[in-house]
Amino acid sequence: MDIHSFGRTPREADRVYRKQVERAWLALVERGGVIDPGVRDFIRDSWTRCLSLGVEPVAQRPTLQGAGAALERLCDSNRELLQAFQNTWRVLGDILAGTQSCLVVADATGTLLEVCGSPVVVDRGARDCLSPGYHWSELSGGTNAIGTAIALNSPAEVHSAEHLLAVAKIWSCSAAPVRDHVDGHLVGVVDVTSFGDSHQQHCLALAVTAAHQIEATLRSRELARAVQLLHWYQSQASRWPHQAAVLLDHQGRVLSANALARTLFGDGRDHTPLERGRPFMVVRGEPTLAHCTAALPRGMRAVALEAHAGRECAWDGGVLVVEPLRGRRRAAAQPVTPAPDPFPGIVGNHPALVEIKRQAACVAQALAPVLLLGEAGVGKTLWAHHIHQASPAANGPWVVVNCAQLPHALAAGELFGDEAGPGGRAGKFEQANGGTLLLAQIDELPVEVQAGVLRLVQENVVVRVGGQRERPLRVRLIATSRHDLDHAVAAGRCRQDLLERLRVLSLRLPALRDHPEDLPALVRHLLTQIEVTYGLGTRHAGPELLTVLAGAPWPGNARELRRLLERLYVLSEHALLTLQHLPADFPRQPPPAGAQRPARAPQLISTLERKAIEAALASHGRNLSDVARRLGISRSTLYRKMQRYDAG
Repeated sequence: MDIHSFGRTPREADRVYRKQVERAWLALVERGGVIDPGVRDFIRDSWTRCLSLGVEPVAQRPTLQGAGAALERLCDSNRELLQAFQNTWRVLGDILAGTQSCLVVADATGTLLEVCGSPVVVDRGARDCLSPGYHWSELSGGTNAIGTAIALNSPAEVHSAEHLLAVAKIWSCSAAPVRDHVDGHLVGVVDVTSFGDSHQQHCLALAVTAAHQIEATLRSRELARAVQLLHWYQSQASRWPHQAAVLLDHQGRVLSANALARTLFGDGRDHTPLERGRPFMVVRGEPTLAHCTAALPRGMRAVALEAHAGRECAWDGGVLVVEPLRGRRRAAAQPVTPAPDPFPGIVGNHPALVEIKRQAACVAQALAPVLLLGEAGVGKTLWAHHIHQASPAANGPWVVVNCAQLPHALAAGELFGDEAGPGGRAGKFEQANGGTLLLAQIDELPVEVQAGVLRLVQENVVVRVGGQRERPLRVRLIATSRHDLDHAVAAGRCRQDLLERLRVLSLRLPALRDHPEDLPALVRHLLTQIEVTYGLGTRHAGPELLTVLAGAPWPGNARELRRLLERLYVLSEHALLTLQHLPADFPRQPPPAGAQRPARAPQLISTLERKAIEAALASHGRNLSDVARRLGISRSTLYRKMQRYDAG
């Protein structure tokens, strides 16, 4: 049975799979241990993730995060999302009328804001925590469509038996993230939940459609607000003729700036803090001068902040006036010395890791496709995002697609767009135009869709499903995989021609066990991130704990380490994390002194480059012009690389 297609299979097959999942869940609750491989991969991963966080499947219920005045404040802070959701409900509500389903919207943390459906359905959901104020992240609600969609940053569908919490097994749900159109950050989640066996095949498509509609509404309102702000700013610009003024939107992103501000920030470079649409600071509530000064580079301060009074809310954007601190104006105009580390967000100083950083920085400058290979959890998405940020496409969109989570029937439409309906619908490639598209787990993409990806990479055009018009695009493609792609080609799951095109620029990222010396710094880095997420105070790992962690094999790499640290952080009441905080089944003995650690040397670009040159020379003999043309480099570059690798 094709597990990924569950929900789109005959009823008898549904029942067989459901029974299989029920047996796996009971075995997990009663005995623990390995989860039945018959459970869908992403459900199994989610169960593992939740259990590592201490989720209790039988007795736990989602927590109530907001009620009364607290819920009112939560809804007020998500006013734009709720208004867009209500518009979508008015459009799509008829589809769910008379069914046992409801439409739900949650904020970016997974806290429910509104539930729409028939009164009977809404009342029934309220009895089991499906009502505004309840928190449905994976930490609180276990495996569920809303929390798992947030964890995966992609649409997710969880059927009744697949929920981890017993309280949630009475329904099935399909959810899709709602993202900001400027920088792609998560705004919220929209979900279709159905009771009993009433969940229909189209529910996931309906959730995705609802998310797209909400995003379109938010985008149009954002553009209208930006136009209003710019008009106000232009009418007031003469008030700051000798001051550096920056126009910020309601989220603290730059809309415009005068010439003095651009000079002060060194805006002669291509990528600057004043690039339109770039986040200047994160606004939660009404900002103050202290907030603004904290967001400024060293040597500057905020001296005035004037809110745009065009709308009823307290802060809807406005002008920030800045100035250099005394004696710093000349220093601000000096060239900025580039940081020695091209990827400071990637933690580690192991020589192999440093070399990959250097090569990734070089790769970032060429807008050719990139292939990132590595085990699950090594941070392929993080590396891809850093490559995007270091590239000439950094000001463009950053769009992420997890191919393993794309239903096969919807994959082509999601990527290439669809001409059906008024005006059609843009796909992920069009959304990423001018920026970067990440195709995670590309070998999970249907082979027939891979052909369209190859055409787009080669010709820089896309044709929507059901259409004929070629739409020119300029998109930087980054693909990732944790599998041996040669085996995927042999198995017919990956196209050879697409793989050859992607391998031109390829990096294999090292496993965590290959550079254990970097683990203490990585632990500190992750604990800092976790503190920002949960806000429960500072935690740090003791030396004995660090020694044990450095000796662990970490098959799940940095992702597995983060999950463990999240558990330790949340469950510990002390600032110092020690061995006693580790789960009972975690091995506490470090490896014997001098023991060989399993290691796998990362395959760097130089290795792949040498192999490519040797293969081309074998095919074309001594005709260096043909070899260079085949490799897409100049003859002189080929000769230099042959000398470097002693090839040919």
